[in-house]
Amino acid sequence: MQKSAVQQTIAVVILIALVVFAYIRVRTGFAANNVTLDWSIFSKPSPLTQGTYLTTLLIGVLLTIRLALIGIVLALLLGTLVGVSRLSSNPVVSRVAGAYVEFFRNTPLLVQIFFWNFGVINVLPAPIKNWLFDHSPEQWAVIAALSVYTSSYIAETIRAGIISVHKGQTEAAKSLGLGGSDVLGRIVLPQAFRAVLPPLGSQFLNLTKNSSLASQIGVAELFYYGKQIQSYTFRGFESITAVTIAYLLLSLTITFFLNLLSRRLALPGR
Repeated sequence: MQKSAVQQTIAVVILIALVVFAYIRVRTGFAANNVTLDWSIFSKPSPLTQGTYLTTLLIGVLLTIRLALIGIVLALLLGTLVGVSRLSSNPVVSRVAGAYVEFFRNTPLLVQIFFWNFGVINVLPAPIKNWLFDHSPEQWAVIAALSVYTSSYIAETIRAGIISVHKGQTEAAKSLGLGGSDVLGRIVLPQAFRAVLPPLGSQFLNLTKNSSLASQIGVAELFYYGKQIQSYTFRGFESITAVTIAYLLLSLTITFFLNLLSRRLALPGR
């Protein structure tokens, strides 16, 4: 116990030393190149939105949260469906689910975003396409790409969780007269979700950070507005630092709530 405390103290001291060293190097580099920082730009009026540049960043944060929340819900639903299908006794279903996972996991997310935005939307039935064009089609293309891409990873996580549930519980449930869907919904999946909550949380974090790619098709989320502020103010360090801090706070918030949920739903003995 004492040895662990000493190791932790040494690790903290090293971390602090690295932070101080990095700060000194950055400050020296700025001084050598006559670079000054001006954080007051965030209090100045923004031509991009109503209010200040800080307001502009907050609007971007809200859209990032919206993209992430919708994407997480859809990715979880799709991932669960595909993960269960991967274990289906029907070879056609399991192979189709396997092909889904391999295809979307092994193609770049940015390519998928462009595919949904410039390809899929244009071949949809007219009523759906017209509705999308009235409701930010680029945003829905990003949501579709994030959901499908992340679901291919979640599917494998769910599959592993289902496999981790002891077969004896499934057999006991069937012996009590429960059908296959009842066994899956009431016995297997609740335990599987509890077992794989930490890796699921990692996928939720990845989806939130991957939403920054939406800026590549003009979706005005956090990273998009960060680049716009840089262009208007010529303050690259300040704008990108603000964007970085915003993503960090989003990630820490998600991690905080996931840790609370993990402690609340933790399986006994794990």
